Amino acid sequence: MENIDALLSTMDATLARILAEPTWAHQLLVATAVGLAIDEPFLIATTADIDAALTSVAECLIHHLPDVVIDEVMERAAAVVPMPLPRETQSQYALRLRAAAGAL
Repeated sequence: MENIDALLSTMDATLARILAEPTWAHQLLVATAVGLAIDEPFLIATTADIDAALTSVAECLIHHLPDVVIDEVMERAAAVVPMPLPRETQSQYALRLRAAAGAL
């Protein structure tokens, strides 16, 4: 019985740690937001710039994962990525992108 209790305790601790860590999609969006806010914060955010930033971050952050996981991460991230507003700077967009990442 002690072995089962110890095993359940270990499983509970592992599950709590997993649930506390941000998802890959969340990490991808936050890292992209940081990049946009730092690189060219005063430029107008365009979908091309946002796509390029997402692709660049994905190549660095999740390239080592299996293709099926990368596809899932990209789909989940794309589902919450907001469209840029007219005349919205990259730093303003980055704030909204970080907020969207919170949904993941």
